[in-house]
Amino acid sequence: MKHEITELDKIVGLLSRDACELFNRFYSFEISTGRLAIPRGMEDWVKKRFGSVERVEKQRIVSIKNKFTCEHSLFNKLRIDRPVEAKSTIAQDELIEKEKCLFCNPEKQTPADVFGRVKGKYCITASNIAKYDSFHSLIIFNEHNPLKIKREWIEDYLRTGECWFEEVSKCEGEKKMQKFFMWNCLWRSGASIIHGHIQLTASRMRYGKLEVWDKVAANYKIKFNTDYFEDLYKVHESLGLAKVNKAERVLVYLTPVKEKEIIVVSGARKSDEMADTIYELLKKYLDMGVQSFNLAIFQLEEYHIVRLVDRGSLADRNSDIGAMELYTASVISSDPFKLIKVI
Repeated sequence: MKHEITELDKIVGLLSRDACELFNRFYSFEISTGRLAIPRGMEDWVKKRFGSVERVEKQRIVSIKNKFTCEHSLFNKLRIDRPVEAKSTIAQDELIEKEKCLFCNPEKQTPADVFGRVKGKYCITASNIAKYDSFHSLIIFNEHNPLKIKREWIEDYLRTGECWFEEVSKCEGEKKMQKFFMWNCLWRSGASIIHGHIQLTASRMRYGKLEVWDKVAANYKIKFNTDYFEDLYKVHESLGLAKVNKAERVLVYLTPVKEKEIIVVSGARKSDEMADTIYELLKKYLDMGVQSFNLAIFQLEEYHIVRLVDRGSLADRNSDIGAMELYTASVISSDPFKLIKVI
């Protein structure tokens, strides 16, 4: 059978009894049909755009929810019936323009933290001038263009970030600080500056959405006497949506927050130990034409978690996130079963 998210009922029906029980422990889903009537004057346009009138008048929709985290995603067959490898032209001139770039001269044109700067081989830190949190800084890459990456660069960025967190810990003494990496790549992802950079925050208070996962994992352990992330991986593995790379477990997530979301679960002690996997995933992303992405790294219990999501074409003027994503459920236009083949 051809695996696609809109045939989830058939895919789950093929699972073993144990795998099916575990899937149903984690997820609830519903398949419905959206119907409409195409006027005669639109028929030629619809056929050219979507292949047939019938496909548009009867649209198969899957609604799937994680019962524990309440993450909820909506897939429409009409929206996802296109290949993942859809490349488009990037405005290279804009990505290499350095004349007015403050980050190209960070030691003179960006502020330092109170404890100074941390210098890596391929990057340097700077304090964020308008902070999210009391400790909020940047890893500024030596390379201006954020879409140029190398494995050794990624490792150095992460290692430099870990050194920054160590400096914060020295400042705070015995206070436990929550570390968080975020890489908003280019303007579709929320970045205000083109030059490659990762943001770092160290917070005294646990961020709300991470606390939800903390509680989910703890309650799951009490109720089922097993590990939430181990079982989450098993569910995705049974569907063919998970792979192991080095020491990392890579999931093409069933309830993505937005397009092409990938989650990495790792037992690594520090983030730079995941450099191989993160580099390989970013390389795959760029190879398939992704132009802007959000990447986050944080700790949950003994794990390091990576979340990576595509934010769409740099040429698009419309936002990819609206009221649905903010307040209800994520509307997704990419199929996890197509993505896993590419990854």
